[in-house]
Amino acid sequence: MTAAPEIAAAALDERYGRSRQRGVDKRLGWGLAGAALLLGAAVVLFGGWQTSHTVESKVIHYEVQDPQTVLIEFQVSAPAGTPIACALEALSESYSTVGWKVVELPASEQRTRNLSETLATTYAATTGTVRSCWPVEHAA
Repeated sequence: MTAAPEIAAAALDERYGRSRQRGVDKRLGWGLAGAALLLGAAVVLFGGWQTSHTVESKVIHYEVQDPQTVLIEFQVSAPAGTPIACALEALSESYSTVGWKVVELPASEQRTRNLSETLATTYAATTGTVRSCWPVEHAA
């Protein structure tokens, strides 16, 4: 007859959520929460590192001055103290390259700089753009 009170107690424990299974679920939940927190911190740290070490550029304004010249005003963002190079391009109406210039920029303490360059073209251009920018590694 001792089994009846244990069965009744087990039924009450299960009914009101006092079973042993809850302890295992709680530990699993804390473990998953800790893993998610570590993963989130890693994403934030890596994302911040990635942003501060990239070279980005965008055209602010371009002006076709005449059939042989295009003025490009652009902005470059790079890590402070890093010399960079940018490839500037003038395009014709059919998107063919009619002017090209690689500009090397010395290291600067500013992360973002506004610059302007004039490109000579071989044919009338309709636009000027920054093709790409990259850090320059000088060989010793």
